[in-house]
Amino acid sequence: MEGLVISNRQMKKGVGGGLCQMANMIHWLVLHTPLTVTELHHHSDALFPDVKRRVPFGTGTSISYKALDYRFKNTTEYPVQIRIWLDDTFLYGEIRSTVPLTEKYKIVEEDNHYVKEEDGIFYRNSKVYRIMTDKETKQEIKKELILDNHSQVMYDYDLIPKEEIRETV
Repeated sequence: MEGLVISNRQMKKGVGGGLCQMANMIHWLVLHTPLTVTELHHHSDALFPDVKRRVPFGTGTSISYKALDYRFKNTTEYPVQIRIWLDDTFLYGEIRSTVPLTEKYKIVEEDNHYVKEEDGIFYRNSKVYRIMTDKETKQEIKKELILDNHSQVMYDYDLIPKEEIRETV
């Protein structure tokens, strides 16, 4: 079906457009498990403002037939099952397993800001971390940087929140 595709830094309609939404869902699910991401291609640009954003910026993945894949590996000792479904409005997903996780995973974005660089172009910057805690003790086990964002803003600069703009150093 036709949907939004990004090709040569341009947005347009194309067959297969929107498959990134499913890849993004799978990646979001995987980030909340001990599964290991083995191939990931982030969207390189900030394509849309954050109106109604529900997940940290940059946690999506790009896929493109015969060029860019999203891959992960089950490094646990138990099987997992991924379920994806949709209704008329939303895409849903879940990961199931035969063994309950003893850890809880949380994805957080820190130090989100925009900078206008020497080329006159705004870039969005932030760091995204995956925090693993023990479900029983609630103690943090690990905090790992999973993305250091530096993405060109591709939308109208007037939509950038003024309080999030920093001067270049």
